[in-house]
Amino acid sequence: MSNITAKNILFIGAGSNDFGLESEHDAAIYQVMPELKGHGINVFLIDENPYALSLESLAAETIWKPLTVENVKQVIKHNHIDTVLPLFGGVRAVRLWADVVQSWEHGDGLVPQTLGLSIDMLLRINNLADFTKFMAEAGLPVITSHVVKAQDDANELLRELQVPLMIRSLHPKNTNTRQMVERLDEFEEAIDNAKTQSMTQEIIISKAINGLKEIGMEVLRDFRGNKMKIGASEDMDPIGIHTADSLSVSPTLTIQDQILEKMRMYAFQVADLLALQGVMHVQFAFDDTTGAIYIIKVSPYIDQMSSRMALVTGYPVMLVAINLAMGIALEDIVLSHDFGQKMAMMEPMMDHITVKLPIFPFGELEESSNVSVNRQLNSIQKSVGSTLGFGRTFIEALEKAIRSAHFNNATFSPTNMAHVSDDALIQQLIHPEDNRVLLLIEAIKRGYEIDELAELTNIDEFYFYQLRHLLQLELEIEKNVDSIVSLRRGKKYGLSDGLIALFWDTDFKIIRALTKEHNIDPTYKALEPSAGEFPENARQYYSTYEEENESEPVSDNTVLVIGSGAFRLGDAASGGYATTVVLSELRRLQYHTVIMNNNASDATLMQNLADKQYLEPLEISDVMKVVELENPIAIIVPGNRRKLITALRELNQNVLILPKEKHTPSGPEATQTEFALNVFSDGHQIYPINITQHMVGEMRIVPQIVDLPKELTQTHLENPGVYQVVWCQNSNDWVDHVEVSNISYDTWLRPMPFGQVAFISKVMQVQWLRMTVRSLLDRMTEQDRKLLDNVNKLTLQTDVSLVASNIDYELHLQPTEPIDGTRFELGVGIKYYE
Repeated sequence: MSNITAKNILFIGAGSNDFGLESEHDAAIYQVMPELKGHGINVFLIDENPYALSLESLAAETIWKPLTVENVKQVIKHNHIDTVLPLFGGVRAVRLWADVVQSWEHGDGLVPQTLGLSIDMLLRINNLADFTKFMAEAGLPVITSHVVKAQDDANELLRELQVPLMIRSLHPKNTNTRQMVERLDEFEEAIDNAKTQSMTQEIIISKAINGLKEIGMEVLRDFRGNKMKIGASEDMDPIGIHTADSLSVSPTLTIQDQILEKMRMYAFQVADLLALQGVMHVQFAFDDTTGAIYIIKVSPYIDQMSSRMALVTGYPVMLVAINLAMGIALEDIVLSHDFGQKMAMMEPMMDHITVKLPIFPFGELEESSNVSVNRQLNSIQKSVGSTLGFGRTFIEALEKAIRSAHFNNATFSPTNMAHVSDDALIQQLIHPEDNRVLLLIEAIKRGYEIDELAELTNIDEFYFYQLRHLLQLELEIEKNVDSIVSLRRGKKYGLSDGLIALFWDTDFKIIRALTKEHNIDPTYKALEPSAGEFPENARQYYSTYEEENESEPVSDNTVLVIGSGAFRLGDAASGGYATTVVLSELRRLQYHTVIMNNNASDATLMQNLADKQYLEPLEISDVMKVVELENPIAIIVPGNRRKLITALRELNQNVLILPKEKHTPSGPEATQTEFALNVFSDGHQIYPINITQHMVGEMRIVPQIVDLPKELTQTHLENPGVYQVVWCQNSNDWVDHVEVSNISYDTWLRPMPFGQVAFISKVMQVQWLRMTVRSLLDRMTEQDRKLLDNVNKLTLQTDVSLVASNIDYELHLQPTEPIDGTRFELGVGIKYYE
């Protein structure tokens, strides 16, 4: 039973995507809102992100408005909100709710209760210096920090402290960033950067701990003080490189059990100190030489670690977290039949290894628009996403993570680092860049000793022994062309058909035929919190090469959906949004669904959204192994995966394409306006929708009724979906009418980018992606036909526009040229205009 009395609960969303903020909060909120509604609670959500699937949930009344103090107060007053749940919206929601509470006035009425954390503790964690002092007074191992506001005060402090130093902003405007100062001439610039990020112009200075190991631990606590560890991960790279930019491994492989037990105890003490009712991510620094442990960050809310631990352990983190927030004790939590009885109170066990690999935007920017960036990794995040690899061994998981991060074997061939000079190699060992793993393998290949590399990089020797083993394996395969023994070993360690074909200078179809001929087939293992100790209805699987296969076909009416993979510049979160809506619609149409994906922050991998999840790379060899097991009636693939689509069709698969450009199109120039006539094709007929006007940083719907030009009446679009006829004009004025008399000249036709589809779907209250799925499967209804015949005449909410988020590319990437936020989108929001 819950000890919380609540009638109207408000969730605060995470807002637009940014560095370190993908879709994990949206997925978490989407999962838990039905739980509350099922208990008779009225659920409300405020968010501004056009890609938020939770804003389309039937389990809540949703408010699509910018996340401001005024808007949150207005929603509370208008809907008689008595309870607020900010922890599922992450750090932004927590900070916004703290601002709301601090601005509360007598005339605003009673402050709603906060679930998960008391208001006092909420305010305390929003003041990093105060919270650090609070932990120190409780006897917890933290690094002493100093708060300053003026440069003179900072200079005075510099006399007491020695470099390296860590500098952060107090009360940051967005996500906080740690800047490491290793030289005195960097000090003033770092102070200035931190002050610009702070709402109060205050900064925190502390002693840096570069070179130590970084370990993350996810724990939970209920109102009775029961605590449990969900999981832990360690970064391969030392502190000094942002954890999001480092290769990370779960479970930890180089940390002794007694050290982990100490960290677990410290994390539990922090949870007790906060009187937490929910989940919490604690980041530790560990000095392997002295055995010293430091708490470096506490996140008592949902973050990327929460979603990753849910995926890699199979533990229902979000469903348990909402029960904890509602004041239900661990032993009283009742989960669905998919989980074992009392699973909520059992610490997950892992019988597999997972490797998280960061995704960097450098290559896309340089190849597509000649924008160079600072590729050197440091304490400020540069990656925009990540992939996961699952396996029985570190090498297998690493290979699969690498393959998940790339769509082309050539980009991660072990020979592609051969051109790096010896001097450049040494420099990159000391000052790492995005090609970290391949560079380390190249160093081993050139004869560097493992102890020498460990000293240069502060990376544990364990990883170099593993990379040397991988190198020896690849050299063996390359040498023994057509060897079935080597082929079997290569598959066991995670190498794809395509990569082995590259080694043997042949086609992947030859390798595929060899594996089938010699029965070298993967087996699929279930991801279960109990590691198979207790009966569970598993939905998540990964492949390996063992004897027993634990995955059985779902049904004879299954549709396989290929996910969008890692979060990248261009798609932003819209790719995941699109495939998540596809899965939801397929379920509504009563198809059984299977998803293949490898991004822990993607909403497609929510527990219970699909009948089965395969956490695998998205290469043709991996996809076909799943196809051969599941025998789907159709495979839905995003249109930008052209090589995969071609390969699947050559293998006689029924491929349905979700229309999408291979590359995200560029936006208008600074002096231009881009107009688009938007239409829907059901595969047979084209229907006009509306016109959008796009200027740099903003897009609006033009409030006019538009008819289908005669030039389009004879056009056939094979793949159903939303398309655009685009043209540009030299103008910077918003208009309320556009002449569409002749579209034969200076126009081009393209699929509408998923982000724009998400936007117009919310504005029009027409679910275009769901209609696309129905068209693909010939399941259009009479209601659909009537809507399409009149959709261009709908009265629209035209006072809302799609706007680019204020992404600090200068801080994160230091680009040589401005970055086109349309083509290389990371996050968007909305704005209401008159």
